[in-house]
Amino acid sequence: MNLNELADFLTEQGLEVTLIGNGSQEICQVSSLAHAQADQITFFNDPKRHQELNTTQAGAVILKPEFQALTTANCLLVSNPYYAFAKVSDLLNGFQFTPGIDASASVDKSAKLGNGVYIGAQSVIGASVEIKDHTYIGPGSVVMDRVTIGRQGVIMPNVTIMSDSVIGDQVYLDGGCVIGGQGFGFANDKGEWQKIPQLGRVVIGNRVFVGVNANIHRGAIEDTIIEDNCIIDSLVHIAHNVKVGYGTAIASQVGFAGSTTVGKYCIFGGQVGVNGHIELADGAQFGAKAGVTHSIKSAGNYSGFPAIPTTEWQKNMVRSKHLHEMAQKIRILEKAVQELKTKLE
Repeated sequence: MNLNELADFLTEQGLEVTLIGNGSQEICQVSSLAHAQADQITFFNDPKRHQELNTTQAGAVILKPEFQALTTANCLLVSNPYYAFAKVSDLLNGFQFTPGIDASASVDKSAKLGNGVYIGAQSVIGASVEIKDHTYIGPGSVVMDRVTIGRQGVIMPNVTIMSDSVIGDQVYLDGGCVIGGQGFGFANDKGEWQKIPQLGRVVIGNRVFVGVNANIHRGAIEDTIIEDNCIIDSLVHIAHNVKVGYGTAIASQVGFAGSTTVGKYCIFGGQVGVNGHIELADGAQFGAKAGVTHSIKSAGNYSGFPAIPTTEWQKNMVRSKHLHEMAQKIRILEKAVQELKTKLE
């Protein structure tokens, strides 16, 4: 594509773009400032890297308007260069496939496939499944009965989608993830466990990313819900009846216990543990390894176990480094107090 076409594309995506330089410059790929060539585009977002910007060989640079004077290269001026770069990179490197059904795939006669769908080798598509237009089902994946998958989805190899799950448009499920597995529901009587059938569904909204080997359990009675525009990293566990709000980001190895409600635009660092039957406010952010044991009623940053406001946790961590010293001082003070009491007696 050329720069004029890229500028038009970004404008169509809702960004305000100004092109400076040669609009007919051809762009074949994205690259870094240091390694970009004349047919590649890069981005600049950090003033500390101005020397790399001065020496870049890129055919064009995406950057903020206030940085334009730092380079003589062709420019696309935008308010958020990193986001614009991501859009361009996805355009030039988006997932592509040739529609069709592999001869080794098993597709039930009652399944309804839209236009431009691909079904990979050894995949299994169950009864009354609906897969909408331009969706890719990778090799070895299993889509069980009565599942609905929206438009322009990408289901990578060896994904399992259990019965009755609902998957929205433009959803990316990476390899090995399991959607709609049985929730961990059991009743106990005198030490004997009785499994509780999980009758709810998993409902995933539009533009959701789910990483490698993540799993999202179906609801016990009501649904487990992942709202639109969520990103879920590899090895995340989401238990039955959890509700994850719009635009939430969840890093690897986070675990949610059942029936927790997560607000909109929440962020979870790696290995955060979240208790069940609690509510987390919109905009709450949790640092890596935090233990969320209770409901969080306001937005902000939280850390530690149990999770508390990060500023408080940081102060506690600083103090904890001096615990031995503080204990020695306390012993000295206790001894001095005891000696004073003895004298007074």
